[in-house]
Amino acid sequence: MKKRQIQFIVALCVIAVIVWIIGEILIGLVWDLGMTVSRIWAAAVIIGTCAFSLWKCPRE
Repeated sequence: MKKRQIQFIVALCVIAVIVWIIGEILIGLVWDLGMTVSRIWAAAVIIGTCAFSLWKCPRE
């Protein structure tokens, strides 16, 4: 793997974790929506991250 690809993957993972944590804080503490919404949020973040990675990942 090229350095550019590794940097993209690391940056994408860091951003995904930050978005997930902010969403969990809002779901759990601010809006008090429950575990079902939390699980849907986690799945949405994972699927969104994978989709964005496949769409924008630097190609060799």
